[in-house]
This record gives sequence, structure tokens and C-alpha cells, in this order.
Amino acid sequence: IKSTSVPQLPQQKELLSALRPYHSRLVGESFLARKRPVYECTDAQVEAAKGFLAVLRSYLDSLCSNLRSHTITNVQSNNDKVSLLLRESFIGSFPTRERPFMKLFVDTQLFSVHTDLVLSFYQKD
Repeated sequence: IKSTSVPQLPQQKELLSALRPYHSRLVGESFLARKRPVYECTDAQVEAAKGFLAVLRSYLDSLCSNLRSHTITNVQSNNDKVSLLLRESFIGSFPTRERPFMKLFVDTQLFSVHTDLVLSFYQKD
């Protein structure tokens, strides 16, 4: 079996330092909460999870902040707008060391769903 490694994330150090406090709270709460079933969360766990997810959302938004400049919009005869992302142009906009990750990332469902949402807002403009 061939093991492949994931390329380094863009701004990985910044992301990890932003996630660290939320992760520490989640781990600490999990240790203290061993007697409860997994599906029962403390208020502290809920807040830490919300913070963790907010950081991830912000990170995703920052990775995709320049989508519009790599998008073309076609207006159909019925005035429907269809926006298309120029993937290679988008990937090429990142520094060389970040491109290996971005090449893999643009093929994920997470990226597709996020860009579909963002592009739908562009189509309304």
C-alpha cells in the first residue's frame, strides 16, 4: 500500500495557533466529562466547538477570498447567469509552495460546496 502525505496547508502555523485554544478546551472538557455519554455535551464543549468551527470557516473564506477574479460569468438567453471557476488560474494565484495543497483541495466536496455557494452570490449581483 502506498501512503501519500498531505501537502502543507497554506498559512498552517497561523491556523494551528488559532485552533489551539479551542482544541485545548475540547480536550480538557472531554477528559473531565468521561462519565457522560459522548452525545451529551457541556456548554463549554459547545462553545469551544463553535469557536473551532468559526476559525475553520474563516480559514476557508481566506483561502477562497480571490475566487471572483478567477471566475467567468455567462448570461444565458433567458437572463440566467452561470458562473464558472477557472481552476488552474485560481490554483496559480497561490504561492508555489501552497499549490500542491490547493491542487488537491479544489477537488474536494468541501471546496465544491463552498464555491457553489460563493458563486451563487456572484450570480445575484
